[in-house]
Amino acid sequence: MREEDEALLECLEDVYHNFEIALKKAQKIRSIHVQKFEQLLNELRSERRVFEDISIPARLIVEQLLESQFKVGQVALEAEYLRQSFTGVEAVKVEEFGIIRVKLGEVEISWRDGNYSYYLYPDKVELRATDEKSSIKLFFSISFNRQSLERFPEILISPNVVYIHPQLEKWIRKV
Repeated sequence: MREEDEALLECLEDVYHNFEIALKKAQKIRSIHVQKFEQLLNELRSERRVFEDISIPARLIVEQLLESQFKVGQVALEAEYLRQSFTGVEAVKVEEFGIIRVKLGEVEISWRDGNYSYYLYPDKVELRATDEKSSIKLFFSISFNRQSLERFPEILISPNVVYIHPQLEKWIRKV
């Protein structure tokens, strides 16, 4: 784990523990705000899992989705019989056991990180189930950039990455 990741994770731990203490104080209060606090605590758990529970390629995809969400980018989806044209990213969550949930407009998809192989292109990713029976394609209106890829050099040796587009590989290798 990189130094900056450790610092971010430490910050998340601090916030999580303080929030947990505050929630214990509020448990006796009957208010909708207590439910909102519980929801925020679950979101903090999801943020921790980004650093602790998923592979490097999955993390790159999650961060790309979050970037699309915060920079008002859009993502299109193709999965089996499902097609979703470019739409905003509503939510990105990492649940227990490396399950990643993404809500694009009104459509929600999920996959378990350990069960998929990754194919990375400048403006899309393809996730193929290890049994090759299903796949998910995510198309990004905001392409991967050099700075985000340089943060993940381990992606070149990740066992679940099957293909990296030559341009992305150049950026990762800083050529």
